[in-house]
Amino acid sequence: MKIAILGGDGFCGWPAALHQSAAGQEVLVVDNIARRDTDAEPVPYRASAGI
Repeated sequence: MKIAILGGDGFCGWPAALHQSAAGQEVLVVDNIARRDTDAEPVPYRASAGI
């Protein structure tokens, strides 16, 4: 199943994206990161074909 998570780089969205990805779902994260801390570590991601 393909899942889109809006606000996926946020406090609630990121763990939800990780959980769904670990469960074998294809996850598309959409976030404008407008309020992201500029000193934050880069977010690791794995590109998935077909999304």
